[in-house]
Amino acid sequence: MELQASLFFWILIFLLYLLFSLLIKPKLWCNCEICSAYLTLSWSKQFNNLCDWYTHLLKNSPSKTIHIHVLRNTITANPENIEYMLKTKFHNFPKGKPFSIILGDFLGRGIFNVDGDSWKFQKNMASMELGKTSTCCYVFDIINFEIKTRLVPLLSKQDQALDLQDVFKRKLIVSLVKTRS
Repeated sequence: MELQASLFFWILIFLLYLLFSLLIKPKLWCNCEICSAYLTLSWSKQFNNLCDWYTHLLKNSPSKTIHIHVLRNTITANPENIEYMLKTKFHNFPKGKPFSIILGDFLGRGIFNVDGDSWKFQKNMASMELGKTSTCCYVFDIINFEIKTRLVPLLSKQDQALDLQDVFKRKLIVSLVKTRS
């Protein structure tokens, strides 16, 4: 009789643990359209990379915010949400490792792709340097020169298709090199 009571007790404990863990544990699978597309990689039929798919979803979202439940992530392009995140406790809104991996090639380990102490350090360094009047005037002069002498003549050429992303990338690199030298 004592063995049966002990066995019953342990089975009851196990069942309660199982029930509790199933109720508390987040879903690993979600049936919403975004999560299904993410898990089955069906988005890759239309888009070359994940960032393009995210951009498409954000453009089509009325609130400019999307939720990917299976990743437990929320992605926003809503200016009001972004302003709120930047003005209030920024550390409550980490980008996290998944975004650092996805956007690492594009953003590196710079201020836009790091969290915590690294973000604070980079923010303080950037604020000190970019806040100087001499830096602002110097950067303005370089950008003004680049626009007048290179960008306007390039854009004024007729019957020529331009990859603006490539043009702006090149102009940015030239401007950055000039500001650092």
